[in-house]
Amino acid sequence: MKTLYVGLVIILLGILVLGGCGSKTAAPPPTTAAAVTTTSQQAGSTTTTAVQPKPQYGGTLRIIDDRPPGGTLGWFAEPGPPSGMWYFTMFEGLVRPQYSGEIKPLLASGWVIANDLTSVTFTLRENVKFHDGSDFDAAAAKWNFDVFISAKMASVKDVSSVEAIGNYTLKVNLKQYYNTVLYSLSSVPMVSKVSFDAKGKDWLRWNPVGTGPFKFVSYTPDTVIKAARFAGYWQTGRPYLEAVEVSWVADPMTAAASFEAGEADAVTGNSPQIMNDLKRKGHAIITGFTGAITLIPDSKNTDSPLAKLKVRQAIDYAIDREALVKAKGYGMWATTYQFAAPDASAYVTNLNVRKYDPEKARQLLAEAGYPNGLTMTLFGDGSSTDKDSVVAIQGFLSKVGITAKLDWLDYMGFVKYVMGGWTNGMLVCANGFAPNLNSAADFVWSQTAMFFPSVAKTDEMEKLLIAAKAPRDYDPAFVKIYLQKMHDDAMFLPIYCIIRGMAANPKVHDTGYLQGYGPYTWNPVEAWKSQ
Repeated sequence: MKTLYVGLVIILLGILVLGGCGSKTAAPPPTTAAAVTTTSQQAGSTTTTAVQPKPQYGGTLRIIDDRPPGGTLGWFAEPGPPSGMWYFTMFEGLVRPQYSGEIKPLLASGWVIANDLTSVTFTLRENVKFHDGSDFDAAAAKWNFDVFISAKMASVKDVSSVEAIGNYTLKVNLKQYYNTVLYSLSSVPMVSKVSFDAKGKDWLRWNPVGTGPFKFVSYTPDTVIKAARFAGYWQTGRPYLEAVEVSWVADPMTAAASFEAGEADAVTGNSPQIMNDLKRKGHAIITGFTGAITLIPDSKNTDSPLAKLKVRQAIDYAIDREALVKAKGYGMWATTYQFAAPDASAYVTNLNVRKYDPEKARQLLAEAGYPNGLTMTLFGDGSSTDKDSVVAIQGFLSKVGITAKLDWLDYMGFVKYVMGGWTNGMLVCANGFAPNLNSAADFVWSQTAMFFPSVAKTDEMEKLLIAAKAPRDYDPAFVKIYLQKMHDDAMFLPIYCIIRGMAANPKVHDTGYLQGYGPYTWNPVEAWKSQ
């Protein structure tokens, strides 16, 4: 869902259909906005259309974000946390999924899905340069995919091999076709092989070299990253900005105060209170549902109380979602009992949800063998999770006899749990949605996913997910089946849909914030500032 405020408009484009045997997409040429003023006089009346501002060149866009790079700036062929807004200034993939479901061409100008669904063949753009001056071509793209395949990255787990056919044609051969394939392949950023050969991956890790509209200038750890306009960028006349600086401030109130003091042109974050406050003060706001806060049990650990279905169901009944959202959401959150936003095409409208019922919770705990309650831990991501909401969840659980200790972790500490596992407790964290929910579910909940290894991911659940991914085109009817099964098994407990937002001053235009797939997406190539 998108919520749009104060004249900043996000256009949700129609879904790009890849159906049909050997279907192909082609990229439209880059366009330049122009100022248009039209006045007509007929029968004594005057009609004037609004003036569309013409993009201006120059200026530095200063953005305050809430999450610094977790482990790398420029080497992505290894497990790690998701990239932030800085990533999109310097790196590009072959295609770019949109929030609307459309797949836009990027470094690939088009693609063909084989009739037998065994491969996808991309036509690559010519005259594209990496920031070090080397050429982007099929050989460079193949090298990047081969590196990901060797590292066994999830985004290429269904790829058997990659072929460079000529200079600008890349054939990706598939072990198995799924309707998530373009989403997966989009997350392989193109990195310079020439820089890798000369300086190695350890150097690239903190000296990024991509094909994006801005090239790396400097990085002060956990403080700011600076990037300057890449004069050799492949889109003629782009980007408009001279530079982009992304700085990090973890505390949302401090970040908002800095923005209002004029120390930045825009501020992003996931605090509904801050975004609502900035909106109330007249700032231009863009917000959207980007995922849900979920409780994730160590159900795979047979010694944990959370391995028992009735305990997980009891916890579900114990939490008053509606009261929590009303008290803490500032009109921007929404309750959810499933891994989908309320406006998703696969949203299960007739789900038999476990609404707040503390008596039912206590009954289930007793039936599970815990008539006097139990003790567990809530592990929270202290860098991004709303702490008051977690304390409220702790309070709801205490009312049914569950003593939940709070363990707040910094971001990297939390990532270690997400990647390596935890015991006798539930992670409290955000899980992202996607237009193709199969892609989001496959990324974190499949048996082959590298995330949440302490969750019991059953064979039955895996079969339902595979069945939903198998048709050539995304079919919400199949998705609803596994969403229902996730709920029945209380595999994890979605609590409320969260927002992410950006507030910007009036000089900032066309950021494309949240139009793409993911909570940090924007379009720096089109962004500009009034001078």
